[in-house]
Amino acid sequence: MKQSHFHFMGIGGHGISSVAQMAFQQGAKVTGCDRSESANTRALREAGISVSIGHSAEHLEGIDALIISPAVTALDPENPELLEAQQRGIRVMTWQELLGQLMQGKCVLSVCGVHGKSTTTTMLSLMLVDAGLDPTCEIGAVVPRFGANYRLGQSQYFVNEADEFNHNFWHYHPRLAVINAIEYEHPEFFPDYEAFLTAFERFVRGMDLTGDWPLEPTIVVNADSQGCRDLCERLVDWPGRTVFYSIAGEKNLADWELPRKSLLFEAYDIELEGQTSFRVRVRNAEAHGVAAFPEERITLQLPGLHYVQNALAALSAAYLLGIDAASLARTLAGFTGTRRRFEIRHQGALQVQGKQLADITLVDDYAHHPTAIALTIEATRKRYPGSRVLAVYQPHMYSRTKTFFEQFLSAFDAADVAIISDIYPAREVDTGLIHSRDLVNEIAQRPRFAGQEARILYGGTVRETVQLLREMLQPGDFVVIMGAGDIYMVTELLLQDRAYQV
Repeated sequence: MKQSHFHFMGIGGHGISSVAQMAFQQGAKVTGCDRSESANTRALREAGISVSIGHSAEHLEGIDALIISPAVTALDPENPELLEAQQRGIRVMTWQELLGQLMQGKCVLSVCGVHGKSTTTTMLSLMLVDAGLDPTCEIGAVVPRFGANYRLGQSQYFVNEADEFNHNFWHYHPRLAVINAIEYEHPEFFPDYEAFLTAFERFVRGMDLTGDWPLEPTIVVNADSQGCRDLCERLVDWPGRTVFYSIAGEKNLADWELPRKSLLFEAYDIELEGQTSFRVRVRNAEAHGVAAFPEERITLQLPGLHYVQNALAALSAAYLLGIDAASLARTLAGFTGTRRRFEIRHQGALQVQGKQLADITLVDDYAHHPTAIALTIEATRKRYPGSRVLAVYQPHMYSRTKTFFEQFLSAFDAADVAIISDIYPAREVDTGLIHSRDLVNEIAQRPRFAGQEARILYGGTVRETVQLLREMLQPGDFVVIMGAGDIYMVTELLLQDRAYQV
């Protein structure tokens, strides 16, 4: 690292900026550029990294490698820096590939799966931090306690969020991997479910089986996920240890016979009404040389069964590392979430169009898959039963919206009002494949909406959605604003308390 000069193109992105700082801290010369200024580019400069605004082939002088995000080659193949680097024979790497190199010589703990990666990775990271294990961490969301989406530690442990898109997680070779859920995702990259599942199988088979660590090669798997069970059936010959976790009483587990005498972490006596808490037991603990888990109740500040699952996944992995159960419980009790994962942005009176509305709650959430949307709305309904629940959603990408169209139709059933804004294109171009109005029209036919128990509305642009929401808000409303694009601007604009011209 100390002899390398890396230039990061698009350095202001969350993931790439964290890796840039990791490389810089390890002694590499780091420069970067981006299309515009941002909080991240300013923070990078404050850390001592030279950042330019705009792209230019001149940035390549004297560099050893150009570091990019995976979307660059698809969205901007004519980028002058990329073309010049290719012509000069300069190595072009994704930031995930470089992250894999930064992990070398570490005991890596990776969290992968379709739902809850950032939350589970953060929980696991904080468990190691609170236990004094001083890990290095890389996470796909800003962690309030870190003030960033990464942490630089001095120990052998490296915790990271492992994303399957573009086969990014193939660059990581963990000693322990948490697999929290598998169902088809990223249809713009994976042609079908089989290809998606194969990617996870290759990830597991590429794990660190030979490192000298105080932990045997281990996967911690959600036994309640059909996709995780499909994966396990492919891994019967994998030489590492498989540990399961499950929500007690889940019907999925009843239909599947766990491998004989498997180690199973199980959450039971779960409370979701008005609070979130549970207890943990470890089945077959003695046979595996694992201590029984204390029966004390574990509390969470975040609502919903999916957060219980995330907590159980992180707890299972941390307990296998030998972290004390009381320490794990304290970490979970103090966990307030990460940025844009059920992040409560406002509670109390809100000034809207010159009127003071009492008891308004605004929540930002990253949910953009139908399963995650449904879980988030249902959790809100149970935790805040007296509130009118408004769900504002921005569909993410045309291909995803089309592929999961039927699943989206039932995702909003627990809402009192659902507002669907225009589709966020991300790395795609609108070819007329689908429109948000198509979703709205079909959802309107569902019994709850057709019977006028609930309302479904088309929001339009982000600006138009803000104005529609302003007109609909009533005292006591609980608003959940969901999506992976720029829908978070709805919250920002509502909090600015000014008329927004559309």
